[in-house]
Amino acid sequence: MFFGIDLKELLYFPFKDAAARKHLLIGALVSISAFIIPIVPFFLLTGYAVQIAKQVLNNETPRMIAWEDWSGYFRDGLRVFGVRLVYILPIFVLIAPLFISSFILPIRMANSSSPESDPMFFVFIGVLTLTLCLIIPFSIAVGILGPVAELHVVDKGEFQAGFRFREWWAIFRANLSGFIAAFAIYYLASMAVAILIQILGLTIILACLLPILLPASTIYLLLIMYVSVAQAYRDGKVKLAQKETPAPVL
Repeated sequence: MFFGIDLKELLYFPFKDAAARKHLLIGALVSISAFIIPIVPFFLLTGYAVQIAKQVLNNETPRMIAWEDWSGYFRDGLRVFGVRLVYILPIFVLIAPLFISSFILPIRMANSSSPESDPMFFVFIGVLTLTLCLIIPFSIAVGILGPVAELHVVDKGEFQAGFRFREWWAIFRANLSGFIAAFAIYYLASMAVAILIQILGLTIILACLLPILLPASTIYLLLIMYVSVAQAYRDGKVKLAQKETPAPVL
């Protein structure tokens, strides 16, 4: 156990048996379909991972399920993506001035006799520095807290639950170490998969497997992320309930 997370169970349940591997392969095919049908496959993959996360929230052992409730996967994926989109919108707002400046600056420099002393150049540098100083910490915060808000949506079954900050923040604080462990597991798993794919890409024979392994890694890492965060979320709810339960009067 790693901060309440069973690593063996978490990392291997998508390959547990032939049926699980079959469902993972179907997920890989759904991922491949993104080259033909944009966006929709992402909603389906996310919705499928959300269904597995619900098992954890219900104190069940995570297991792969048959790809049957396609409309449900799409609905859950769309709902979770909507929450994520709202939280990352400020990033696009922050990038907008930099994006506009990157178009104006080359035109201004081309018409300037001394580009290095043009005030517009210093304005661009200032905008770039300020934008990076704001975007980097905000992106880190969204990357950490976003999945917690998404799991709150999954738990409550309401889109609005993702924006009830006090509710999911209390759960996050109650099991801070567990959430940090979940994020660490996900990022380490992502790095391990990336390294494995690079190694396979260096070989002539095994490189032929990349068209299947790359899409399979997409659904696999989605499962790892949502299941690990779901376990941290579930434990956070338990710890929060224990804190709120008054001690018995002797």
